[in-house]
Amino acid sequence: MAAPQGVHGPMPRLAELLAGGLRGAGVAVTLLPWGGGGDSVGARVLGRAGQLLRIRRALRASPPDALLVQTSHDWAAVVRDLALALAVRGCGCGVVLQLHGSRADRLAAPGSAAFKLATSGLLSLVDGVLVLSSEEQRAFAAFRPSGRFHVVVNPFVDDDERPTVERSEVPVVLFASRLVPEKGVLETIEAFSLLRERMAARLVVAGDGPAAADVARAVRDRGVSGDVTLAGRLDPKRLRDAYAGADVFVLPTYHPEGFPTAISEAMSAGLPIVTSPVRGIADHLVDGTNALFVPPRSPVALARALERVLTEPALRERMSAANRAKVAEFAPARVVQAYLEALREVRR
Repeated sequence: MAAPQGVHGPMPRLAELLAGGLRGAGVAVTLLPWGGGGDSVGARVLGRAGQLLRIRRALRASPPDALLVQTSHDWAAVVRDLALALAVRGCGCGVVLQLHGSRADRLAAPGSAAFKLATSGLLSLVDGVLVLSSEEQRAFAAFRPSGRFHVVVNPFVDDDERPTVERSEVPVVLFASRLVPEKGVLETIEAFSLLRERMAARLVVAGDGPAAADVARAVRDRGVSGDVTLAGRLDPKRLRDAYAGADVFVLPTYHPEGFPTAISEAMSAGLPIVTSPVRGIADHLVDGTNALFVPPRSPVALARALERVLTEPALRERMSAANRAKVAEFAPARVVQAYLEALREVRR
């Protein structure tokens, strides 16, 4: 399995969990570094070339049945994975991509001719693609009808440690994600300002990213600085504490991802969720049972949903129980069968 190692983001941990699940099912798995790299373009190019050589040598020395590549679907990833697919041709194994988020929406939309051409070239060189939502599967199948596209679920291990934190006197809304506009963080700030006009509450924003300055400015402009904590990127323990101290988790995302890890973490913590019914979220969560769904880019609807969750204790309790039960379905031993079926197809 080729995957980023030693970098921020969920992919290294997901690769380790998947490798463990596959090994538990009797599959021999070797993890090879692919992706990540230095801060400069030169360092990344040199790092990628070294990774290519190591992967190619490893495959030639002991050819596996399949090379599973943990990746995404944007310009940088497509170019990178084209180089890998070409480098390992003739190594005697199938190549399967697992896309942690994709620009499948671009494949049927006007324009983006170069990106579509590059994507088509990459798909012609691999034997299968794993995606995290049925929406992506339909889009890729329409784009390349001859391709093999399977829907899988990211493995997740429920944390048995339940932190005990001091509860706030007022309800706490938690947003935890990378700070990019497509995650809905600015809409969250606007919705929270509307919520504060109707009830006392606090908002914790955990994460960092390109939109951090815009988030801080929005908090000031909306006049809610006293009720918002911009926590930045939290280490695992502090993030667990943030989930434990919250009353509701919010992620009104319209980001081109499959299924956000933060949603699994919130479910594990037993939090009710307010989110958008996109991609894998729509596949796995039920409106009114696991989450309240709101349209993307709709702060008014978001504020109303947050108010409903925070003012209906019975609803919160039902969602909490449903989410703890649901996240158990993502255990590596349970999700690995879909991966095995896709990998068996490569061997046929």
